[in-house]
Amino acid sequence: MKYFIVLITIVLISALMGCSETNSSEPLTSQMDNSTELDLDALNKTLITKVQEEITPEIISGLIFMREEEKLARDIYIAMANKYNLRIFSNISQSEQKHMNAMKLLLDRYGIVDPVGTNPTGVFVDTTLQALYNTLLVEGSKSVTDAMLVGKLIEETDIKDLDERLAKLQSDSDIKFVYENLRRGSEHHLSAFLRNL
Repeated sequence: MKYFIVLITIVLISALMGCSETNSSEPLTSQMDNSTELDLDALNKTLITKVQEEITPEIISGLIFMREEEKLARDIYIAMANKYNLRIFSNISQSEQKHMNAMKLLLDRYGIVDPVGTNPTGVFVDTTLQALYNTLLVEGSKSVTDAMLVGKLIEETDIKDLDERLAKLQSDSDIKFVYENLRRGSEHHLSAFLRNL
């Protein structure tokens, strides 16, 4: 009987510790997203004060790609939120929607056709991003840990892609301002996934 009571106590303590770890990380993610993410109205007003880039084909293709890359992140996190019902994925998917909206502001500002259009979740014009989405969806569906690793990979890739584009922009341009904001958001998201891992 004593053995049974000790065993039950250990199981309950382990379960409570697991819950407290999950709960302690969730509000941090929620608080982070609410306090540091893009305010689109403020962003729109700020863009008016920034220098416009001299648009080249390379910059245009970068804007189009980044719009769909932000969609890829959002769509994967929506799928992971639906599968695992974890706040980290639902919170960050909402944040990625704001990143998509910020990219749409730039596309509109420069008169560039939006590649996202009315495409549903999981559908991309860029074939490389489509293949990547398909692969990441399968990987993230294996387990919660795999889903967190997919999130980590997405944010690391996003930071790398933004860094490559930032290096080619004017110092005070509207595009650079948006990319820098997106990069900060990706750093916060990456930190959230690393904490949860």
